[in-house]
Amino acid sequence: MPPFPLHPQRDRLVGELHARPLAPLATPATLSRLAMLVAPGADRAADIAHLAALCRLYGVNEPAAEAIHFTADFGAFQLRYERHTEFTGWTFLKPLPTPPAGQDPFDDTAIDALPRDWLAALPGQAIAAFHIALIPEPADEEPRFAGLPAEGLVASTLAGGAGLVGTDFRIHPDGFARFLVLDGGLGAARAGRIAQTLWEIETYRMMALLALPIARGAAPQLSEASERLSALASRARGSGGLEHDRAALAELSDLATGIETMAATTAERFSAAEAYRTLVAQRLDALAEVPIPGLPTLREFLGRRLDPAIATVAATGTRIARLSVRCARAVDLLRARVAVAQEAQTQTLLAAMAETGRAQLRLQETVEGLSVAGISYYLVSLASYTLKPLQSTQPHLPVEGALSLMVPLVAAAVWLWMRRRQRRSAV
Repeated sequence: MPPFPLHPQRDRLVGELHARPLAPLATPATLSRLAMLVAPGADRAADIAHLAALCRLYGVNEPAAEAIHFTADFGAFQLRYERHTEFTGWTFLKPLPTPPAGQDPFDDTAIDALPRDWLAALPGQAIAAFHIALIPEPADEEPRFAGLPAEGLVASTLAGGAGLVGTDFRIHPDGFARFLVLDGGLGAARAGRIAQTLWEIETYRMMALLALPIARGAAPQLSEASERLSALASRARGSGGLEHDRAALAELSDLATGIETMAATTAERFSAAEAYRTLVAQRLDALAEVPIPGLPTLREFLGRRLDPAIATVAATGTRIARLSVRCARAVDLLRARVAVAQEAQTQTLLAAMAETGRAQLRLQETVEGLSVAGISYYLVSLASYTLKPLQSTQPHLPVEGALSLMVPLVAAAVWLWMRRRQRRSAV
């Protein structure tokens, strides 16, 4: 151990550089490659369990439970297992006898050595399946690309003329695509590097194209959403009242929700497509192809097919983003107009409430005046009932004058009493 503290992820990060080492490939050989797409949330331990079952069948040491890379020699074939984020790579390799001139080098493939029931139970779904045959470059009089149709052939020279590669990028009756590599002095290390580059190109190409059906499926929805947004914007331009604007806002909000849902469900796949396309371009750079007169290179073929597909995906993503911005802007504008209308309605309601309050105040003042008069009249009447009997016994008493003086005094006292009660009630 070094005499200094280590980051806990140091060994793991260094190991990433060596997780998928290049394997030398001696000529002649045949290689079968499967890329099994893994469903989101699937149990990745199923891959290791399936691999362990094959190891037990052939008496080979089983992989570790957390292994992301595994290679082993099973006698009849060699196996290379790789775990990627979205797919699992299974590569099967076996030596190939040099085929006679003109014989199809794909008659005997590496996957033929695998148990059929084990292959049928492979976890996931095959997104890419292809054979790579590596044979010596034939003599000048022999056909170069036996096993590949002349129509649609894509080929180029590699490694400064030390090798050639040919394919038609088609799925053949056995369900596999085909790549034929002709060795004219490649050497095992360079042949292995070319084979790995080819299977990465084919795998990443297919992974990039996964976004194309999604983009094509989204196109009609985007057109419908754009037309609906334009119609709603035209309707909202005219003022139909608060309820009309509220209804339009509800429709716009529903449309915005649909667009955002579409953006959320496509963004990850679309960004992955661009990342895979970049990987394909890097691997094509690594091949360093030299054209063969009369035949398109792999880069030329994929440039005419893959680039337009990824451009469609990118354009669809841009359409979704722009439509989302347009819809959000329309929602904000209509929401502002609804808010202004609601504020005006609130001001009108408050003005009506204020007028009602003023009317209630006037009514209250009238009732208070009547109350003062009524209570004063009642109190003076009680006083008259008390004082008038005294006048019969004492005629000299000024009862009428006293009652007259009491009226303003009693009224003032009642008014002050009621005001005092109002102040206490307000507190």
